[in-house]
Amino acid sequence: MAFAHVSAALEVAAPHGPVTIDVPALRVERIGAEVVLTGRGGKPRDSTNQANLFRYPLSIPGEVLLPGNGWTLSVETVSSTETAGASIDPCAFAGNGRFAAVRADKIAGVLAVRNRRPGDRFQPAGLTGRKKLQDFFVDLKIARNERDRVPLVVDENDRIVWVAGHRIDETFRVTDAAQHVLLLRLRQI
Repeated sequence: MAFAHVSAALEVAAPHGPVTIDVPALRVERIGAEVVLTGRGGKPRDSTNQANLFRYPLSIPGEVLLPGNGWTLSVETVSSTETAGASIDPCAFAGNGRFAAVRADKIAGVLAVRNRRPGDRFQPAGLTGRKKLQDFFVDLKIARNERDRVPLVVDENDRIVWVAGHRIDETFRVTDAAQHVLLLRLRQI
Protein backbone atom coordinates (compact mmCIF):
# COMPACT_ATOMS: atom_id res chain seq x y z
CA MET A 1 0.00 0.00 0.00
CA ALA A 2 1.43 3.36 -1.03
CA PHE A 3 1.51 6.58 0.98
CA ALA A 4 -1.22 7.98 -1.29
CA HIS A 5 -3.54 5.14 -0.21
CA VAL A 6 -2.88 5.78 3.49
CA SER A 7 -3.43 9.50 2.98
CA ALA A 8 -6.73 8.85 1.17
CA ALA A 9 -7.84 6.50 3.96
CA LEU A 10 -7.13 9.20 6.56
CA GLU A 11 -9.39 11.61 4.66
CA VAL A 12 -12.35 9.33 5.44
CA ALA A 13 -11.96 10.25 9.12
CA ALA A 14 -12.34 13.97 8.33
CA PRO A 15 -15.90 15.28 8.81
CA HIS A 16 -16.15 16.62 5.26
CA GLY A 17 -14.12 13.89 3.61
CA PRO A 18 -15.44 10.99 1.56
CA VAL A 19 -17.62 8.44 3.35
CA THR A 20 -16.17 5.40 1.59
CA ILE A 21 -13.04 4.69 -0.43
CA ASP A 22 -11.42 1.55 -1.76
CA VAL A 23 -7.68 1.03 -1.47
CA PRO A 24 -5.76 -2.12 -2.40
CA ALA A 25 -7.34 -5.05 -0.52
CA LEU A 26 -9.43 -2.79 1.77
CA ARG A 27 -12.60 -0.75 1.88
CA VAL A 28 -12.39 2.21 4.28
CA GLU A 29 -15.78 3.49 5.44
CA ARG A 30 -16.94 6.13 7.93
CA ILE A 31 -19.98 4.91 9.88
CA GLY A 32 -21.14 7.52 12.35
CA ALA A 33 -18.07 8.47 14.39
CA GLU A 34 -16.17 5.28 13.52
CA VAL A 35 -13.85 4.44 10.64
CA VAL A 36 -14.23 0.79 9.64
CA LEU A 37 -11.74 -1.21 7.57
CA THR A 38 -13.17 -4.18 5.69
CA GLY A 39 -11.26 -6.73 3.64
CA ARG A 40 -12.34 -6.58 -0.01
CA GLY A 41 -12.91 -10.34 -0.05
CA GLY A 42 -15.49 -10.01 2.74
CA LYS A 43 -19.23 -10.09 2.43
CA PRO A 44 -21.06 -7.18 0.82
CA ARG A 45 -21.34 -4.45 3.44
CA ASP A 46 -25.14 -4.21 3.41
CA SER A 47 -26.12 -7.86 3.27
CA THR A 48 -27.65 -9.54 6.31
CA ASN A 49 -25.02 -11.45 8.24
CA GLN A 50 -26.33 -15.03 8.33
CA ALA A 51 -24.35 -15.76 11.50
CA ASN A 52 -26.26 -13.06 13.40
CA LEU A 53 -29.81 -14.01 12.41
CA PHE A 54 -32.16 -14.42 15.35
CA ARG A 55 -35.81 -15.30 15.90
CA TYR A 56 -37.45 -15.75 19.30
CA PRO A 57 -41.08 -16.61 20.08
CA LEU A 58 -42.97 -13.90 21.99
CA SER A 59 -45.82 -15.18 24.17
CA ILE A 60 -48.78 -12.94 25.03
CA PRO A 61 -48.15 -11.79 27.73
CA GLY A 62 -44.41 -12.28 27.57
CA GLU A 63 -40.96 -10.82 27.28
CA VAL A 64 -37.85 -11.54 25.20
CA LEU A 65 -34.27 -10.58 26.02
CA LEU A 66 -32.71 -9.33 22.78
CA PRO A 67 -29.28 -10.73 21.94
CA GLY A 68 -26.21 -8.62 22.52
CA ASN A 69 -27.77 -5.21 23.01
CA GLY A 70 -29.18 -5.06 26.55
CA TRP A 71 -32.82 -4.56 25.55
CA THR A 72 -36.00 -6.50 26.25
CA LEU A 73 -39.18 -6.50 24.23
CA SER A 74 -42.44 -7.31 25.98
CA VAL A 75 -46.09 -7.60 25.06
CA GLU A 76 -49.27 -7.52 27.12
CA THR A 77 -52.98 -7.37 26.41
CA VAL A 78 -54.57 -4.09 27.42
CA SER A 79 -58.32 -3.57 27.59
CA SER A 80 -59.95 -0.32 26.53
CA THR A 81 -61.02 0.30 30.15
CA GLU A 82 -57.39 -0.01 31.33
CA THR A 83 -56.18 2.46 28.74
CA ALA A 84 -58.96 4.90 29.59
CA GLY A 85 -58.20 4.66 33.32
CA ALA A 86 -54.52 5.32 32.71
CA SER A 87 -55.19 8.17 30.29
CA ILE A 88 -53.51 6.20 27.52
CA ASP A 89 -54.85 6.69 24.03
CA PRO A 90 -53.91 3.51 22.13
CA CYS A 91 -54.63 5.32 18.87
CA ALA A 92 -51.69 7.62 19.61
CA PHE A 93 -49.05 4.86 19.73
CA ALA A 94 -47.74 4.60 16.17
CA GLY A 95 -44.67 2.75 17.37
CA ASN A 96 -42.16 5.54 16.86
CA GLY A 97 -40.79 5.28 20.37
CA ARG A 98 -40.37 2.62 23.02
CA PHE A 99 -44.08 1.75 23.03
CA ALA A 100 -46.48 0.59 20.35
CA ALA A 101 -50.16 -0.30 20.56
CA VAL A 102 -51.42 -2.72 17.91
CA ARG A 103 -54.73 -4.37 17.09
CA ALA A 104 -54.85 -7.87 18.56
CA ASP A 105 -57.52 -9.03 16.09
CA LYS A 106 -55.20 -8.49 13.10
CA ILE A 107 -52.39 -10.68 14.48
CA ALA A 108 -52.16 -14.08 12.77
CA GLY A 109 -51.14 -16.81 15.22
CA VAL A 110 -48.21 -16.27 17.55
CA LEU A 111 -45.75 -13.38 17.65
CA ALA A 112 -41.99 -13.60 17.26
CA VAL A 113 -39.09 -11.17 17.50
CA ARG A 114 -36.46 -11.36 14.79
CA ASN A 115 -34.05 -9.20 12.87
CA ARG A 116 -34.34 -8.24 9.22
CA ARG A 117 -34.24 -10.61 6.27
CA PRO A 118 -33.63 -9.85 2.60
CA GLY A 119 -36.86 -8.73 0.92
CA ASP A 120 -38.67 -7.61 4.11
CA ARG A 121 -41.50 -5.16 3.34
CA PHE A 122 -44.19 -3.42 5.36
CA GLN A 123 -46.59 -0.47 5.19
CA PRO A 124 -45.41 2.16 7.69
CA ALA A 125 -48.33 3.58 9.70
CA GLY A 126 -49.64 6.76 8.14
CA LEU A 127 -48.27 6.01 4.67
CA THR A 128 -49.96 4.52 1.64
CA GLY A 129 -48.30 1.59 -0.05
CA ARG A 130 -45.72 -0.90 1.07
CA LYS A 131 -42.06 -0.07 1.52
CA LYS A 132 -38.91 -2.16 1.56
CA LEU A 133 -37.52 -2.29 5.08
CA GLN A 134 -34.10 -1.50 3.61
CA ASP A 135 -35.48 1.76 2.12
CA PHE A 136 -37.20 2.61 5.42
CA PHE A 137 -33.87 2.27 7.24
CA VAL A 138 -32.15 4.47 4.66
CA ASP A 139 -34.87 7.12 5.00
CA LEU A 140 -34.38 7.14 8.78
CA LYS A 141 -30.60 7.28 8.33
CA ILE A 142 -30.05 4.16 10.43
CA ALA A 143 -26.38 3.19 10.06
CA ARG A 144 -25.72 0.04 8.05
CA ASN A 145 -23.97 -1.62 10.97
CA GLU A 146 -27.07 -1.09 13.19
CA ARG A 147 -29.76 -2.40 10.82
CA ASP A 148 -29.32 -6.09 11.68
CA ARG A 149 -29.80 -5.23 15.37
CA VAL A 150 -33.18 -3.50 15.00
CA PRO A 151 -35.76 -5.94 16.38
CA LEU A 152 -38.87 -6.67 14.34
CA VAL A 153 -42.07 -8.02 15.87
CA VAL A 154 -43.69 -10.35 13.33
CA ASP A 155 -46.77 -12.55 13.33
CA GLU A 156 -47.03 -16.22 12.35
CA ASN A 157 -47.25 -15.25 8.65
CA ASP A 158 -43.98 -13.32 9.05
CA ARG A 159 -45.74 -9.97 8.51
CA ILE A 160 -43.92 -7.12 10.23
CA VAL A 161 -46.11 -5.78 13.04
CA TRP A 162 -43.60 -3.32 14.54
CA VAL A 163 -40.15 -2.13 13.57
CA ALA A 164 -39.29 -1.72 17.24
CA GLY A 165 -38.63 1.84 18.24
CA HIS A 166 -39.61 3.20 14.83
CA ARG A 167 -43.00 2.39 13.29
CA ILE A 168 -45.85 -0.12 13.26
CA ASP A 169 -47.44 -1.49 10.11
CA GLU A 170 -50.61 0.33 9.04
CA THR A 171 -52.53 -2.99 9.09
CA PHE A 172 -52.10 -3.19 12.87
CA ARG A 173 -52.75 0.48 13.70
CA VAL A 174 -55.37 1.02 16.41
CA THR A 175 -58.14 3.23 15.04
CA ASP A 176 -60.70 2.85 17.81
CA ALA A 177 -60.00 2.78 21.56
CA ALA A 178 -62.60 0.01 21.95
CA GLN A 179 -60.50 -2.46 19.93
CA HIS A 180 -58.55 -5.20 21.70
CA VAL A 181 -55.04 -3.87 22.01
CA LEU A 182 -51.60 -5.40 22.47
CA LEU A 183 -49.11 -3.06 24.10
CA LEU A 184 -45.55 -3.67 22.92
CA ARG A 185 -42.72 -2.22 24.97
CA LEU A 186 -39.01 -1.89 24.29
CA ARG A 187 -36.89 -1.43 27.44
CA GLN A 188 -33.20 -1.12 28.13
CA ILE A 189 -32.01 -3.30 31.00
